[in-house]
Amino acid sequence: MKLSIIICLYNTKKERFWKTLDSIYTSTLKDFEVVVIDDGSDVDYSDLIEKYDPVYVKTQNRGHLAARLYGLMVARGEYVCYVDSDDTVSFNFHQPMVDKALETGADIVVNDWASKGVNVRGYTETDVTIASDLDLENEEVLRFYTSARGRQHSIFVFWNKIIKRELMLKAKEEIEKTDVIMKRCTYSEDMLVTFFVFKHAKRLANVHTGYYFYHYHDDQSVNVTGADKLKSQVDMITANFAIIKGSIPNDKYREENLANMREWELLMSRSHYAHAHSNKYTELYGYIAEKYGVDKLEKARYKDSSDYVITGLLGENFETVDRVLKKIYKTPNPVSVFYDKNDKYVSKSIEYLRQHEGKEITFSADAEIVVPKQKNPWKIRMLHKRPVYILAMLVFKKGSKIRKFLKKRL
Repeated sequence: MKLSIIICLYNTKKERFWKTLDSIYTSTLKDFEVVVIDDGSDVDYSDLIEKYDPVYVKTQNRGHLAARLYGLMVARGEYVCYVDSDDTVSFNFHQPMVDKALETGADIVVNDWASKGVNVRGYTETDVTIASDLDLENEEVLRFYTSARGRQHSIFVFWNKIIKRELMLKAKEEIEKTDVIMKRCTYSEDMLVTFFVFKHAKRLANVHTGYYFYHYHDDQSVNVTGADKLKSQVDMITANFAIIKGSIPNDKYREENLANMREWELLMSRSHYAHAHSNKYTELYGYIAEKYGVDKLEKARYKDSSDYVITGLLGENFETVDRVLKKIYKTPNPVSVFYDKNDKYVSKSIEYLRQHEGKEITFSADAEIVVPKQKNPWKIRMLHKRPVYILAMLVFKKGSKIRKFLKKRL
């Protein structure tokens, strides 16, 4: 088996989990399994499990990190990946990563991602994993990991990657030498595990064939809902920073990697201070400064979020577009298709089906299958222009309620 998709589940709303499973099982994936680790949910998912028939294991509630690592022991694939139980993927997201891994021998393969709010899907055009073609080896892999200094989520999160399972098992061994699992790590665990993965990886590559959709909503575990939760997040991430800095290899990039990790820490100190300040958790100021080892807390800077200024929009009808692409994939050869050749996502999808699936696809104005153009209302296009975005970041401070609202909606 080539790929195991691990989904860790804890009281996710059934409608969201259904969309997650459906997006995976209706994709172009071939030789794969889905492993669901239910971390002690109170919700009954039996109807969804019966419908899709994944490998399903229910455990006592031990936290997200423990559930993710346990999933490795159940998985049988040569490569593994993680999908959050409230997110979705486009129809041609995972299989091209498997193809790339088999073609190149890469330990890690990355694909593109986008965020999904109530009304809008958007991706960061300047994100290095989206804007660049990557092929890195040996020490350069870990150097790449630290180089963004925490400013680009695509580098250190799980969900936009497939990873060789034996590499994940090495990361698991290193993490189990610490006490982080016993402390029920539920925040920044992606950063910790992917550090060890990048540390041991011999080759990293990427593709640009689809999107992982990270969904914003009120139930997310990363949302700060009180001073105690913010304090807990500070505790967990600073502990993980300490583990990482103590595990930096002694190679030619050691000092550079350590400096990058320190800049990442300082970024998070500003972020957590912003949350404390906007919510008037003044009692945490001294605690945050102590945990991050700073003499004075600083406000968030523009460059902390500048990588996310230029946003590319995917149409509000993206799901319709994706369904038509699935229809093209499933239609027997030959098939005549009409589509907007300026739409990069559609054009790349058609080209992939031609090259990797051997589909005989012809372009015709009177085609039997028409891919609709992606649509975004003018209001959405205006709100996502760079000057408006920059102005909003300057006016609405990081951690403020209005900024949280706009982030969720837009």
